Amino acid sequence: MTRFRTTARAFLLFALFGLLAGTAAAKPADPFVRLPSKPAKPRIQGKQIVFPILGRTQLTNSFGDPRGQGAHEGEDIMAPRKAPALAAEAGRVKFHTGSGRAGCMLYLYGDSGTKYMYIHLNNDLTMTNDNRGTCVQGVAFARGLKDGQRVLAGQPVGFVGDSGDADGISPHLHFEMHPGGGAAVAPYPHLRVAKRLLFYAAQGTTFTLAMTGKVVATESGQLRVNVGTLRGSPMGITLRNLGRGLTINVPAGALIERSRQDGTAVPVGLASAKPGETVSLWTEAALATADAQAGKAGALIAERVLLPSA
Repeated sequence: MTRFRTTARAFLLFALFGLLAGTAAAKPADPFVRLPSKPAKPRIQGKQIVFPILGRTQLTNSFGDPRGQGAHEGEDIMAPRKAPALAAEAGRVKFHTGSGRAGCMLYLYGDSGTKYMYIHLNNDLTMTNDNRGTCVQGVAFARGLKDGQRVLAGQPVGFVGDSGDADGISPHLHFEMHPGGGAAVAPYPHLRVAKRLLFYAAQGTTFTLAMTGKVVATESGQLRVNVGTLRGSPMGITLRNLGRGLTINVPAGALIERSRQDGTAVPVGLASAKPGETVSLWTEAALATADAQAGKAGALIAERVLLPSA
């Protein structure tokens, strides 16, 4: 079995996620994984993987780093406690709960033949490091997920935490990739170009999103916004400090309002939205598609847009 001593405490104890607590302003267009240029997409036996965490993250490029028991065999992806962990590709999951080093852990046996390992999943019942939970569905593993179940690419499989020998360190996912079930390979190049989802809902099911962010620009029937907070229903997800740029369609029938000092709102035109001002918006109920989940331009349609008082 792969070595599970995954974390160098001196490296991870610094406050990587003060920014996730709201201490830094949201930055546009996913700054953590911005590339200087678009590289060729590395593949795992022909597949581009789905980024294994939903929301804002920090890559560490830590594969091969020295650890007490040997070289680090994965990538430590820093993320908020209980951030949803997603299936990197379609396949079958297996729970592993008996390792003191790995803590709550999950294997994903991908259809491509690649084995993925999700280590240090959550074992806390609150948003603090209380260690009161166990490696069960709804705590470490996604609600309703069963050991041995087949999952789709992007489907939630667990929650980020600090179980095992990561206890007390900043929450993160130790993520390993083993093509053909063999030796570990560096996940970093694949993660840099992985498909990043805005949300997950089973395709063909109905969803709505509520978002707050900053206006970037308005165009003919479209609003470009830098999203800070996203809430999805009925998925029950809340993501904060996203810094994710989106282009959202605003049809002629959408309700566009500006708040007033007395608590009421007055209808306005989309062109009145000013770059840099805060905006709240709600999408129409729609069927989940791959484009919508990826947040592709025009795939989301606004039902209501609320601008701040002038």
